Amino acid sequence: MRNASAFYRSTDVCVIGSGPGGAVTAHLLARSGLRVLLLEEGDRIGPGATLDALEPGWEPALVRTGGRRTVPLGRPWSARGLGGGMGLFAGIGFRLRHVDFDARKHVADDALDPRWPLAYADLREHYDEVEGLLGVARARGADPLEPDGAGPPLPPHPYSPHGLLLATAGRRLGLRPFPTPLLINSAPYRGRPACDRCGPCNEHACPSGAKADLVSTLLDPAREDGSLVVATGGRALRVHASALDRAGAVEWLDRRAGVRRTTRTRCVVLAANAVQSSALLLRSPTRWSPSGLGNRHGVVGRGLCFKVSGYAAGTVPAPARTAHALGGPFSTVAFSDHYLDDACPSGLGGVLYEASPAERGPREGTMPLRVHYLAADQPMWRNRVRLSNQRNGLGVRKILMEYETHPLDRTRLDYLAEQATKLLISAGATRIRLEASGYERGSRHLHGGCRAGDDPRTSVVDAGGRIHDQENVYVVDGGFFPYPGGVNPTLTILANASRIARRIARDLATAAI
Repeated sequence: MRNASAFYRSTDVCVIGSGPGGAVTAHLLARSGLRVLLLEEGDRIGPGATLDALEPGWEPALVRTGGRRTVPLGRPWSARGLGGGMGLFAGIGFRLRHVDFDARKHVADDALDPRWPLAYADLREHYDEVEGLLGVARARGADPLEPDGAGPPLPPHPYSPHGLLLATAGRRLGLRPFPTPLLINSAPYRGRPACDRCGPCNEHACPSGAKADLVSTLLDPAREDGSLVVATGGRALRVHASALDRAGAVEWLDRRAGVRRTTRTRCVVLAANAVQSSALLLRSPTRWSPSGLGNRHGVVGRGLCFKVSGYAAGTVPAPARTAHALGGPFSTVAFSDHYLDDACPSGLGGVLYEASPAERGPREGTMPLRVHYLAADQPMWRNRVRLSNQRNGLGVRKILMEYETHPLDRTRLDYLAEQATKLLISAGATRIRLEASGYERGSRHLHGGCRAGDDPRTSVVDAGGRIHDQENVYVVDGGFFPYPGGVNPTLTILANASRIARRIARDLATAAI
């Protein structure tokens, strides 16, 4: 690997995690002329890989059962691999809505302050940028709650047979269906092909390259320029402080070489995901902050959010023509009518969208029809990432995720389940059942733990993503979110990382003068 040994000794920026936040940050900083080392614990996720095959190799978190006993059943990963969760995600690319940046009117009295220290306007240009860079397919203005922004670079995907049934059923109920915004090409774009509906998409790596790919789009070009070195199999163990307010090095395990390394760096960027970044800070005590880097007020790990969610599923008569029902996007139609809904407890609900199962084709004259419903959960002080006294094979303390669904969220989830059931009934579905998502043990939507805010007593980072008491440590993943919002977080993580990366570049340029 060109220049790898030099980058391993000393670098300008060490980025930990190669998912949406880390990949965007590494790309932009490398392109600004900085030397960037990117640590990724996993490896490349090959075409056709599946979550079912990969996840057993990822270390689970501990969660509590009904008593005090802990069991290793937590899911603290979006994915562990180059490109992070985007290697296996469903491609859904919503922007946060205006209400998500200040939901004080809609949260419980005992919740943490949900306000973001920025507004949608601060992210708009960055949403536009990443949509143009990666390609998003959506219908401009079709979503009644879609915030303003540039037009999409790609037209929306057509409704699948399942999506068409749901869209028609929704209109009968007075709902306003719209094409699910997808980071999956509906037409060839920037050297990547259009989706050919070859597989089930969700929890599968795209075999054709139609789904947005961080590795080929962002990481490989920067590596070829020589300004970025990517260390797959690189597990960050600890961030070392060099002063009261400054980190000086990252200690990490090079699994490929079987050695521990310590890399001196001018700046550390955490992008490992909300759970893993919190855990790394907790594993990085200093003489000035013995409970963990940035944790003087005990906030690191607090406010952990997963999103409350579930599925409503049923069976419908198979349409006469279902030639392309076996593959294609996981979701092609969505509904935001119940997002701001006075009938929903708290007045803030969530989205419903098609969630076609992998086996979705007709069988014996019927086919499955399934809807996903999800909403933001309450950011609670008690919901948090902790370190267990148990240790793994490396001698590293295991992650313990403590999470309890708030009673308000249970009632909100019940309301959305009822609306999803009505939608299936309108579509003519029978044998309707509700399916639990298991969100309470972790999910692919990980938020909080390094929550942003203006007050160091209730937040970990400032509006620019920098840890309050550190001059050179930043968070760019979902851990930043003080409130998770009621839609899929990927596009917002990408946009926010783009915004923060530009601040980092400015800060480092100023420091060099």
